[in-house]
Amino acid sequence: MERPIRSALTFFGQKYERILLLVLFIQLPIILIQFFASNYILAATPAFGSLFTIADVYNAYIVFTLFLFALVPFVYFWHYEEMGQEQPLRLAFFQFALKGFHFFLFSTVAGALIIIGFSLFVVPGVILLGIFSMTPIIAVIEGQSVWASIKESVRIFKTQHWKIILLIAVFGFAELIGSYVLQLVILDITTSFLAIAVCHIFLNTIFLPLFYLILASFTVKWKEDLSLLTIENNDFAVSK
Repeated sequence: MERPIRSALTFFGQKYERILLLVLFIQLPIILIQFFASNYILAATPAFGSLFTIADVYNAYIVFTLFLFALVPFVYFWHYEEMGQEQPLRLAFFQFALKGFHFFLFSTVAGALIIIGFSLFVVPGVILLGIFSMTPIIAVIEGQSVWASIKESVRIFKTQHWKIILLIAVFGFAELIGSYVLQLVILDITTSFLAIAVCHIFLNTIFLPLFYLILASFTVKWKEDLSLLTIENNDFAVSK
């Protein structure tokens, strides 16, 4: 796939109405679950004056788990549109309902491993986040188990690790800066916590689907590049 960023932005603009349905019926409930769970954990977990508390660890685990889980329906919809399937949105909802629990189990395990990785000098967590972010995408594209897709995700990460880390970092910082600027604007109007929370949720309903589509487009490109590289290496080995 050539020019994955342009392709993803074009897709996002042309299919925004349908993407909005995925946001309303799947992503928004997931974000609300994350929001209420995080606030409950912060209220129920005692703080001992340290920089990071148990509540921060729980919240980070919820964020990573739901981040990976919410990715799935958007990738299904994007994949079916690219394949020219009839009623791609309906198929995306159906497949998510059919296989959602399977992906949720993967997300819970992956989220725990990412948290453990970040606790071990950060770098292992970044590596695992990069690998596990592509795994559901490969599973959707290949129509295979998400667990079976980890191997190919690792192969892609080995050849494209800096690009993957940079992509995640750029979107992470962009979302952080966007949230900060939006919060300053809202605070000039009102100090209502609810207004601030609603604006943050609204921002995530734009940033996350767009990031999912860009990541999916890049994953397909990297997968194709890896396949071509494997073919070239095999041809070179045969010629020798």
